[in-house]
Amino acid sequence: MSARLEGETEPKIDLLPGKESWQPSLLIGQMVLVSSRSSRGGPNAARKCWVTMICSDPPMIALGCRLSHRTAINILETREFVINVPGEEIAARVLAAGDTVSSHPDPSSGTAWTFIPSSRVAAPRVEECRGHVECVLEATHRLHGEEVLFIAQVVAASADRSLLDGPVSGRYASLRPIFSLEAGLFASLGPARTTD
Repeated sequence: MSARLEGETEPKIDLLPGKESWQPSLLIGQMVLVSSRSSRGGPNAARKCWVTMICSDPPMIALGCRLSHRTAINILETREFVINVPGEEIAARVLAAGDTVSSHPDPSSGTAWTFIPSSRVAAPRVEECRGHVECVLEATHRLHGEEVLFIAQVVAASADRSLLDGPVSGRYASLRPIFSLEAGLFASLGPARTTD
């Protein structure tokens, strides 16, 4: 299949509104691990794909989650969480982790994570990830059924030292974030380019 050239058009085909029927998916989500801590102090990390920046000043993030997930329960209890950005090198572990990981997964499963302290929130960071965004809950919005939208302010961010060296395009190549396309399919970020 050839790439479309600028100015070329094609007939449009109607699709069902549910994302599950879009192949290829028209909206992909970056795969992250959201770490949180229960009111009793137990750490938890789970894979999430519905997360995005929504404001730059102050920096704000939106996170979608099911109310029955431990992540949502912990965020509602403590009002804090951390978005951990994995690189492509641990994509298999992130995919295996699922989105409802318990606080103490079986280490033999390969999905146990190393928790390290955060700088501004009680929720821990996941050491195996390349970047970390610490968040404090500002508001929630209940959606249909079990879904809830968390709106949070970014209070701190950190990244592996190696990600801060060299030209910006090279930094993205080092980060290699991963994206959920649809069930069982993921992709990593390709080379960074300019429009020049």
